Amino acid sequence: MKEEREQLEQLLNNEELSLADKEWLLNYIDNTDQEELTNMLKAGFEADLNDSEPLNAFVSRKMLVKIHQKLDLKKESERGIKQIWIRIAAAASVIAILGYGAFLYTHKNKADNIVQNHRTHLFKNDVGPVAERAILALGDGSKLMLDKVKNGTVINQGKTKVVKTDGKLAYNAVKNNAETAFNTLTTPRGGHYRVELPDGTQVWLNAASSIRYPTAFTADTRTVEITGEAYFEVTKNKKMPFIVKVNSTEVRVYGTHFNVMAYNDEKAVKTTLLEGSVKCINGKTSCMLKPGEQSELEKDGQYKVSANVDVSDAVAWKNGLFHFENADIESVMRQISRAYNVDIIYNKKPTDHFIEEIPLNSPLSEVLKVLELTGKVHFDIQGKQVIVSP
Repeated sequence: MKEEREQLEQLLNNEELSLADKEWLLNYIDNTDQEELTNMLKAGFEADLNDSEPLNAFVSRKMLVKIHQKLDLKKESERGIKQIWIRIAAAASVIAILGYGAFLYTHKNKADNIVQNHRTHLFKNDVGPVAERAILALGDGSKLMLDKVKNGTVINQGKTKVVKTDGKLAYNAVKNNAETAFNTLTTPRGGHYRVELPDGTQVWLNAASSIRYPTAFTADTRTVEITGEAYFEVTKNKKMPFIVKVNSTEVRVYGTHFNVMAYNDEKAVKTTLLEGSVKCINGKTSCMLKPGEQSELEKDGQYKVSANVDVSDAVAWKNGLFHFENADIESVMRQISRAYNVDIIYNKKPTDHFIEEIPLNSPLSEVLKVLELTGKVHFDIQGKQVIVSP
């Protein structure tokens, strides 16, 4: 018993698991009774908890995601993934029990129901994960589907060379280049892409987004226009400010890291600053941001600034994660809709909120299974529609 506890704690603290480690963990889940498993999983994750943070359902599901990531399910076969998830579901139901205020014996039926749900619920349809897809509109009006263009392809835009590599465009402009055209990079729902602008600025585009920019920066400012969501790492140039335009507003920077979320179906335009400083301007209204702050441009045209925000939440998508932090079901499903190019149909909207962290490279069914582990929501996939029920 002591040896098993020590081995479990060691595995849960490892950054990665070997094939032998994975097999041991899965066999352990299969062959250990639930009460013993509850106590050992709790002990294995105690180091991840803040002194002030109780072990509740939200925290326990974050623990489960760590197991999921360490197992690295994307490298397994499709059949293997389904079998692993059946076993992980059993463990998840046990972990989640810790969040309901009592130990296993008072909630055994609920845990068994969750496990049974995942043993029998197999989605008839599925959608693959978000992929590197985008459309490049050139200065002459022609368009290129970048996922159809070979790596290493060079596209000439005047004196600027555009090179396509895996999931990224790079603009190489010669100095004193007066020949400029405007390009627009657009990601569809279910796609994302990255571009290195002529000044070296790096831009990540989330799904259903676009950026319009010159093929060479020749004016007094470096100005681009976006829709949707984009993360910027701006090359410093004090003589040439970098300006991001979003509808009637702009974000003015000199060299910094920040995220702008401006989807039309979201309640507010949010700018989150990770490094440097930025000025957000909307008509006669403006605000300055420091690292760790986030501005929200509300419908009345006024800025609301929040300090000490969790910046990892704002840029999780850029780092390959869904990150839902006390998010309602509509917020969760808007992100899923954009990432998988699916439409959302509600039989009835659950009123619960969700805290989850799930890899973006997961197929749709696996994301929905993680959300179903909460016991608060149920899904069906019908073609390009996701049906949501409490």
